[in-house]
Amino acid sequence: MTNIGSYKVKVRIKLAIEEIAMLSQAEKHDMPTNWSFNWLNLWKNTDFECQNIVKLVYNNEIWGLVRYGLYPYPGIPCYLEIEQLEAHPISRGKTAKRFIEPIGKWLIWYTVKVALKFCKTELEDPLIVLVALDTAMSYYSDKVQMEYLGTATIAPGEDGCAFRFLRNAAVTFCDQQESLRGVPKLYGQQ
Repeated sequence: MTNIGSYKVKVRIKLAIEEIAMLSQAEKHDMPTNWSFNWLNLWKNTDFECQNIVKLVYNNEIWGLVRYGLYPYPGIPCYLEIEQLEAHPISRGKTAKRFIEPIGKWLIWYTVKVALKFCKTELEDPLIVLVALDTAMSYYSDKVQMEYLGTATIAPGEDGCAFRFLRNAAVTFCDQQESLRGVPKLYGQQ
């Protein structure tokens, strides 16, 4: 199983109050049954030797989940694929309407840190890859600032948008997130 531990991160509640949330490994009982994606089914199909599911928790409630995998497996990982990322249904859409933010950026921050620790890549090789629905294109290109690669097949008959981070861009993303929100603290450290 590939994770980097649990982290305390700063989030904003209703765009005003700064609070602490937790990024940590998810467990089967954490999988929501009323979100858009079927997380419980995904849990059953996850190979935890090379994949993991991480949650963002605030006030004992799960606000976001990300599933990622390190590839190729077996062998020395050379890239990480973000395979699914979802925020709690009441915290999606326009920033002004969200209860808690940022969710996706902290989950992506976690995956980038995993990739930086475990993946051996050259500077010009992709470190992080993902394929997202067309509706999420502006999020990944504008907000996360991942490099858009073009269309890719998500499932038979369903196309999406492919994105990547090279190593330097991934480091820049983490630096910007930490500069804006503060450096996460490893759980158990002061």
